[in-house]
Amino acid sequence: MSNKKSGLDRIIKLIPKGFVPVTILLFFLLSPELEVLGQDQNQIQDSVQHSGPLPSDSTTHSGFIQQVQNAGKSEYLKSQEKFESRKVYLKQHDLITELKNENFKVKALLNKGFGYSAVKSKMAEFQELIPKVLHGIYGDDIELQTERNLTVSAAIFQEMLDELVAEKKKVDEFASAIRQAQFKIDSISAEEDLYLFPTDSLQTRQYAFLLLEINKEMKPVEDSLANFSDKLDSLQTSLNEMVFDLNTQIESLELIRKNLNASIFKKEIPEDQDSKFYQRPLSESISYSYAKEKLALIFYLRLYQTRLLVMALLIFVSWIFIKTLKSRIGFLNEQDVHDDGKVILRHPLLSSIVIVIGCFQFFFPSPPFIFYWLIWFVASISFTLIFSSFLKSFWFFFWVFTVLIFLLSGLTNMILLPTVEERYLLITLSLIGILFLTSTFIKNKTDQLKEKRVIYFIYFMGFFELVSLVLNLAGRFNLSKSFLVAGYIGIVVGILLLWTIRLINQGLAIATKIYHNQEKELFFINFDRLGNKAPGIFYTFLVFGWIILVGKNFYSFSQISLSISQFLNEKRMIGSYEFSINGLFVFLIILLVSVLISRLLSLFAADPEASNSAEKRKRISFGSWLLLVQIFVISLGLFLAFAASGIPLDKITIILGALSVGIGLGLQGLVNNLVSGLILAFENTVKVGDLIEIEGKPGIMKSIGFRSSVVNMFEGPTVVIPNGDLISKQLINWTTGRGRKLTAVIGVAYGTDLGLAIQLLKEIVGEDSRIRMNPAPRVVPVEFTDSSIDIEVTFWVNTYLDYPFVKGDLISKANESFKHNGIRIPFPQMDLHVKSGIKVDLPKSPQKDSDSQNLNQG
Repeated sequence: MSNKKSGLDRIIKLIPKGFVPVTILLFFLLSPELEVLGQDQNQIQDSVQHSGPLPSDSTTHSGFIQQVQNAGKSEYLKSQEKFESRKVYLKQHDLITELKNENFKVKALLNKGFGYSAVKSKMAEFQELIPKVLHGIYGDDIELQTERNLTVSAAIFQEMLDELVAEKKKVDEFASAIRQAQFKIDSISAEEDLYLFPTDSLQTRQYAFLLLEINKEMKPVEDSLANFSDKLDSLQTSLNEMVFDLNTQIESLELIRKNLNASIFKKEIPEDQDSKFYQRPLSESISYSYAKEKLALIFYLRLYQTRLLVMALLIFVSWIFIKTLKSRIGFLNEQDVHDDGKVILRHPLLSSIVIVIGCFQFFFPSPPFIFYWLIWFVASISFTLIFSSFLKSFWFFFWVFTVLIFLLSGLTNMILLPTVEERYLLITLSLIGILFLTSTFIKNKTDQLKEKRVIYFIYFMGFFELVSLVLNLAGRFNLSKSFLVAGYIGIVVGILLLWTIRLINQGLAIATKIYHNQEKELFFINFDRLGNKAPGIFYTFLVFGWIILVGKNFYSFSQISLSISQFLNEKRMIGSYEFSINGLFVFLIILLVSVLISRLLSLFAADPEASNSAEKRKRISFGSWLLLVQIFVISLGLFLAFAASGIPLDKITIILGALSVGIGLGLQGLVNNLVSGLILAFENTVKVGDLIEIEGKPGIMKSIGFRSSVVNMFEGPTVVIPNGDLISKQLINWTTGRGRKLTAVIGVAYGTDLGLAIQLLKEIVGEDSRIRMNPAPRVVPVEFTDSSIDIEVTFWVNTYLDYPFVKGDLISKANESFKHNGIRIPFPQMDLHVKSGIKVDLPKSPQKDSDSQNLNQG
């Protein structure tokens, strides 16, 4: 039996591995034959002699089946073991690859860093500055606290906080990336499969060497990561502590400001002559104020240096534009740039500074007063130089003196520690404002004002200076200072904003005049669409801006602004939907801005001229791309409006899905027109400037819009046609054709030399440059009529507009040429023959006879 088993094993080993299942099946089918082949005759006889009686066929058969099953099971276990080993092998190599990748990422992060030293030095700088900023605010010797000192200190802390929060965000993002990578490495290292070794000794040795190599590669990174993680945790803790400290200081200063303004109408100036208010020298206050204001300015410039660069870039672009206008004015022989309507052209750079600062100052969030003072100083000096020879001497002196007093009041406003000398200075400045207003009324020269609305700002200044003087004499130091500065800011900034609008209007008016019929360029601004005046919303924007700039001098105004902001940002619920009024405003503003941008894009392309060039017409025009960009801007604005306002897009999708049927039925015409507009723009069947004919009426295509197109008809009116009608109705485009075919029939008298007549007509046609020579003109006799022989003249004119003039010239020249050559052009004649001498008796009517009898009787 053992021999039989060993023989079977040898057979199985000789079978290829992949054929084991097939072989087992053959064993079942051919088991009798295999038994015969497995034994020879001598072995069978020996088995009979020693084993006694022979086993039955069923016993032999069952034993063989058991052997086959055992062999198959053994092979299955081996294959299963090999498969599991292969799975572990692949998993191990995947884990090792991931481990290497994560190790590389961590190494790159550590090499990149985040400016650890810079953050530490900045924190050390802030830590050192905090006591300096708080100096002069807390202490028993502080008898008179000023609103300006608290405001500047809070502004410094807020700027430090903003800068620190930005650094904290970078550190937190870096720490999160490091920790995620470290967690990933730890999770890979904790995989059990990574530590399963093969049964083969050689493979085990190779895998062990691979793990040692990986460990050697990762060890330095792990050590660096461990050390750096500790530093990072410590830094984050320090940053959080400093952020909390700065927030606490800001809240404390805000509480002091609130308490101070709660008693704003109480007398603040101490009566004790030995107090710091009377004993502190002005130089000490100036030195203290200079240090704080400098800090506030430096921190703010560091935070918003990008916006400053944008403002400088806008000044440069405006300067180039105004300089171009000035050169074009000279080119048009309008050299007088010194009249009232061309003030902007006197000094293009200074005009650009005034315009850009006047508009862009509102894009700086919560700047310190010193920043405003500096940009107003630059704008005022520029404005003064522009009007040095423009204003009348009285009003020019008034402006220069007002600017000087404004600058001096601004410097006084930046004094943070109160002194008795400052109080006297405030009283003096208030008196100057009042006396100045009085002298203006006495001299009564308001009729010389170039901008009549300036008088309202003069009234405003005089009233505020009077209030400031009264409050100062009553001992209300902080409130009097606020009114003093607000009064001078109101008049100077008000005049600057008024002339900002006026200069913009002048620039638009001049540009509209210059570019009205100029050669069209790709990025040319179409001033015919823009107009020669700033839009009305711009005036409203500047009026609100002026109110905000003046109101910032009062604590109550900031509180009102804060209350409005809280009201707008408060969350409200309608059913399950949460929203805020500010979110709705954001939604409307983004939509408005997207529509405005879409409208502005149309200004950067003038109405193009029609082109007959096949190569140019194949290209999609800039206006067509502009139409697509406009649609994209509005669509993007719609999605951004929903996202920014917090309106859930999934709910909007559900609502739109529910209303899709109604919208489809109600707006199918609008959608049809929109799609038709895109087809017109990109199929190039018709372009802006083409000569077209619709329902037999010719016109010029002026524009192709979202929903409709505008056509200037030859009859005079401007027709707005839905884009869908242009696609569905018959539209003839004369511009893309090769001209217009003209046929004229000229009759000559019978007996005329037709060859001469044809020759004369051919000469007339050939001499006219408006007639195309290809296809060649055709002059042929076509018909015998009652009174003439008709000659048909057929030719093509170059343009549609030449059609009536060419036909008229042809008739006139043909008539003159025929007269000169004795060719008669007949007119229709009819001979009427009348035969006389035949009498015709007409029957009489009975009715007529009765009427005649009645007449005789009567």
